[in-house]
Amino acid sequence: QGYYTLNRSFCKELFGSISENILCYIFLLKLDNLCFFLYNYFCNRSKKRKESKVRYDSEKDKILISCREFVSIARRGISPTLPADIDEPLHERASKRILESIIGECKSEKILFNTVIAVYNFEISAFCDKQDGCKLWFTSDVDFNPERPKKDYLAKLRGEGYVAAYGYAREKGLTRVELNFVFVNSKIGTHAQFSESVKIEKLEKFFNKCAVCVALFAKPEIERVTVRVPSMRSARFPYKAREGQSEFAKHAYRAISRGTTLFATAPTGTGKTVAALYPAIRAMGEGKCEKTFYLTPKETTALAAIDTLNLLSENGVVLRAIKLTAKEKTCRNGLVCQKSRRSCENSAHNRISEAVLELYKLGRTVVSDEDIHSVAGKYKLCPYELELTYSELCDVVICDVNYLFDPIVYIHRFFNEGGNYTFLIDEAHNLPDRAREMYSAEISGDRILAPAVSDVLSEFSPLRKLANDTYVAYHELLFEYVKEDIRTDENGKAYAASHTREVPVELYGLFDTLVAETENEIFKSYSSKLDSSEEVTAFLRSYYYEVKKFRDTLMRFDSSYEMFIFFNSGDITLKLFCIDTGGVISERLEKGRSAVFFSATLTPLYYYKSLLGGDGSSDMLELPSPFDKEQIAVRIMDKISTRYSEREDTLSAVCRAIAATVSSKRGNYMIFSPSFAYSDALAKAFSAKYPKIKVLTQKRDMSKKEKENFLAEFSAESNSYLIGFCVMGGVFSEGINLVGESLIGAVIVGIGMPALSFEREAISAYYDEKYDEGRQFAYIYPGMNKVMQAAGRVIRKESDRGVVVLIDDRFDDPVYKKIIPSLWRGMKFIGDAKELRFELDEFWRSFDEQ
Repeated sequence: QGYYTLNRSFCKELFGSISENILCYIFLLKLDNLCFFLYNYFCNRSKKRKESKVRYDSEKDKILISCREFVSIARRGISPTLPADIDEPLHERASKRILESIIGECKSEKILFNTVIAVYNFEISAFCDKQDGCKLWFTSDVDFNPERPKKDYLAKLRGEGYVAAYGYAREKGLTRVELNFVFVNSKIGTHAQFSESVKIEKLEKFFNKCAVCVALFAKPEIERVTVRVPSMRSARFPYKAREGQSEFAKHAYRAISRGTTLFATAPTGTGKTVAALYPAIRAMGEGKCEKTFYLTPKETTALAAIDTLNLLSENGVVLRAIKLTAKEKTCRNGLVCQKSRRSCENSAHNRISEAVLELYKLGRTVVSDEDIHSVAGKYKLCPYELELTYSELCDVVICDVNYLFDPIVYIHRFFNEGGNYTFLIDEAHNLPDRAREMYSAEISGDRILAPAVSDVLSEFSPLRKLANDTYVAYHELLFEYVKEDIRTDENGKAYAASHTREVPVELYGLFDTLVAETENEIFKSYSSKLDSSEEVTAFLRSYYYEVKKFRDTLMRFDSSYEMFIFFNSGDITLKLFCIDTGGVISERLEKGRSAVFFSATLTPLYYYKSLLGGDGSSDMLELPSPFDKEQIAVRIMDKISTRYSEREDTLSAVCRAIAATVSSKRGNYMIFSPSFAYSDALAKAFSAKYPKIKVLTQKRDMSKKEKENFLAEFSAESNSYLIGFCVMGGVFSEGINLVGESLIGAVIVGIGMPALSFEREAISAYYDEKYDEGRQFAYIYPGMNKVMQAAGRVIRKESDRGVVVLIDDRFDDPVYKKIIPSLWRGMKFIGDAKELRFELDEFWRSFDEQ
């Protein structure tokens, strides 16, 4: 205990600007508090502090921009022949040892120059790996053949070199600069160098051409710093805070300010959306972060975020936001660009800067899809590319979780290098399974062989022979794993399965070679003038993405993965299954500064913290329900088994329980079952016994219109019975908001446990080894999450009343009881349908008497 004087620079970085005359002291009340404080501090210092790509410095009255971003903005405005940069690889420097063996002694040099563009002062920064008189070297570590760099990649790097060389030439008074571009593939140990000598007049002409587009983005950035940020700083909470809402907002603000991660479970009715967005807006106003991404897998929660932002705007906050829509949904030309950009009338990019500025001038807090399509149509632009480019000017971007976490479709312009971003992840309970799918991959022998048997490729294509050779080697290698386990089914088909956590090293070489040769074929196809080139390119690109995804997943394979080998009628399918998603999610979170994961059912918290990449610095928050337990009657029928082998025998008993539930009060009910097959069987059995009651059934793959019609039935006024038979984990078990009389009860049949599978058993074995909780992690916790999500449809606001009936004998297990939400603490166990009817009659009568 005592006073400790801190280094002044340490304090300045930690607390912001401080007076020179102030000495900062910290009184140590507890040693563990100090340790936690220092742990958080140094964890945050170790993160890359990434500034925004374009920044206005109000003190200097200058727009600060990197050379890379200068060229990126310009290319989208002046280069219609090249695609936008959503698929660009990250420019990474090769190791110093490799570089010095190629270009001699190298030292990263900063080039900084000031210029006036239009009426704005710019400060442009660039780096080169070596300067020597009139010579500049720029290096990049690549994953392709260095001698044949990708056209788009080379064009962008040359553009950056031109801008840097222009600044360098002005500073040194040179009339000519020699540019040297060095590409290094560290994996295969090869490199290539390209050189060109450029006159200052050519450099200046290129720079001025770029500057015209870049200048258009100056005004929005100046407005961000001088108008939007101050309004965010003074933002006020738009409601009278509900119980738990203030605590959520305070914890979220603390996590965002510290640059840490918060995991919060807050029941329905807490007001999570505004409680997450408000502190993020305030933090942006105070300079804690520069952009917020609201990530959600649900359309309904995305719309709730839009409503919240509009409400904040009505209360004086000036901000710009957009909801990104997937390309296949926003495109009205049938994605013809995937075959050929020339086939799409909206494939130009030469006026995208003008279009973005027109969108900006509309002054919308959140631009609508109609705004995007209207402006895109006017300028003949791809609406998806337009919304991506406009998002760079926005303070808040609402999008699907895939846009950050998916290793293929993530937004490269934001998350290649990352930035000073805040991530708000709504409905976070869905992310572990989504991430497992994103980071797993499978491929069959037949798919590997596809080029060899395709009619599209020329018979002289090198890829045909390579695909055949790869297939043979792949089959011989993996057959060793299954040959001892081959069995024959009743139809005479041979099958087998095996698994391992060790990948045969030969696989890496096979897929590296296959990916490289497919790239070469695509390059040739692009250059071909044959009429069939578009068809060939489309086939090759599809094949390339499949084998590349598998190769990239193979490169990630570690102790958190399992490899499955399935033999079926002579073909072998190989699956790389991501068991533990914590590592890959944590890796993606490093692209920002802070994250808040939240959901109504993020229970138990330590389970989700493990799956979602939490660490020792992460905070956890569990809020009680804002509703009164008297609002809901939870009754558990634990004398009925719904195990798969006993479902047919207990079907009548379940129907009687449903009848007892709905007969206690006329109204709308939903029945949630573990599968479509069981739901259909239950609906038929119930309708046969009670034909006068109106029944709706959820179907597989319902269209958007069918879903809307299904829900509309529950919103219609009626004084009769309506029962919807649905599936746990389906579209109607979460994300829907049926308030008041729209839904007064739910019957949940079963514990929601995932079906037995090789993958689930692998998860169980992994977490048995890691935490001694394999069954819980693989089956119980995911199943109970589905149960709680389904039950959460009943009580949506303070005036709601409703009943929840759980049917399964396993609900009496202590493992299940310990994760029951606090709102259910008044639950009762019921023996039969007659007793259930009596209990629910009493529940409804108590409200009628009030």
